[in-house]
Amino acid sequence: MSSQGERESAGDGELLFRLARGDERAYRQLHDRHAAPVYRVALVLVQKPWDAEEVAATVFFELWRKRDKVRIVDDSILPWLLTVTSFVAKNQLRTTRRYSRLLGRIPHDGPTPDHADDVARALDTVRISEDIRTVLQRLNPRDASILLLSVVQELPVKDTALALGIPEGTVKSRLSRVKARLRTTLRHYAPPAKEADA
Repeated sequence: MSSQGERESAGDGELLFRLARGDERAYRQLHDRHAAPVYRVALVLVQKPWDAEEVAATVFFELWRKRDKVRIVDDSILPWLLTVTSFVAKNQLRTTRRYSRLLGRIPHDGPTPDHADDVARALDTVRISEDIRTVLQRLNPRDASILLLSVVQELPVKDTALALGIPEGTVKSRLSRVKARLRTTLRHYAPPAKEADA
């Protein structure tokens, strides 16, 4: 196998090691490997494609900036990236809300139709109900990260705890609370009792 092929098949751990020494090719490989899942999770959280692109770009900037502090789980940096995605998306949503409130205080001549939201909905390839999205947005970043890593990425509790740097018991208790909240919020999607027993 060629040296080029070996480099392309390198695991995240090796690429991160090279990245820590300033290897830009390793950075590009990590970006190409994980950009799609980071973007999809960002889109679920912020809803608009251009905002999701901005979140994803910030996440990969953080990868470069904090390359010496990235946690690896099973030779993957994806759990770390998704945790950062959750925090960045929450910050962006807070900023957007503040900006919207500020704009709301400015006097207007009259309403101007904005077709951007229609376009964003048409481009939204992630199929997730508004109720689920609302619950995700209302979670604090730590709980959202636990949900994304444990449920969406299906990481074991110990790996989620390792990725977030918290005890396994904390992951279990927070995950239990988040699932209970989801069950309450989404109870109208549950099948009728007869179907559930069938």
